[in-house]
Amino acid sequence: MKKFIAVIATLVVFASIASAEVIGTLSLNDSNVQARDSVLARVFDAGLDDGKLSMKFYDSLMLMQLALNKGEIGALAAPDFVGEYMLRTNPSFKLRGFMLLKRPIAFAFGFLEEKSELRDRFSKAVEEMEEEGKIGLLARDYITGPSAQNPPEVKLENFDGAETITAAVTGDQPPLDYVGADGEPAGFNTAILAEIGRRLHINIKTITVETGARASALKSGRTDVVFWIEKFEGYDVQPDVPAGIIISTPYYGWNKSVLIGRK
Repeated sequence: MKKFIAVIATLVVFASIASAEVIGTLSLNDSNVQARDSVLARVFDAGLDDGKLSMKFYDSLMLMQLALNKGEIGALAAPDFVGEYMLRTNPSFKLRGFMLLKRPIAFAFGFLEEKSELRDRFSKAVEEMEEEGKIGLLARDYITGPSAQNPPEVKLENFDGAETITAAVTGDQPPLDYVGADGEPAGFNTAILAEIGRRLHINIKTITVETGARASALKSGRTDVVFWIEKFEGYDVQPDVPAGIIISTPYYGWNKSVLIGRK
């Protein structure tokens, strides 16, 4: 498992990015700043290692967009489907370039070690959903298909007398997860949670936590589960997983990031 920066390892196209420009990216793990910084020189095959580019980390997409609007960064890096959503919904943004990753990376769920039984139940549900094609159908509805332009409402069901757990979402990474017009959680990740809740017959309530604070939210007991990044074998840069956190079977991956700038 790794931070977002650790997997942007092969720079294929970096269109219209000026020398010494600052690129914003999300800090997906708040556990070890030193480990994060130590990989910067190897993140890009061109750029950071020779001082042409620098990275600035943000705890939420909203803060990163504000920095872009203020001119504090020249562009922001995001998974392709997040970037495409931003371009589609905000005419002031433009595509600056894209980066292909060495290997796909994937979303998974993070838990405290003492909740290994809950982790295993989530993993089993994810594996069943994958085998049945359910994850692909949800991805089509919320990310890749025509319906993603107007995605279905997500309903987190309530089962009387059932176990209740808390799941942390960022609330600001559409189409993965965001707060809908009705004030309720929405998007692909929330739909995944809803399906797992139905399969496990548990109640899931959501809270919003900034991207960089998810490990802290777990360790403080604010939440039982968070969204995480799961590793794939073969990476040469692997920042550590915070002590005491365990990861589920991954459920969705991507292999391209985009750079978004202002028009």
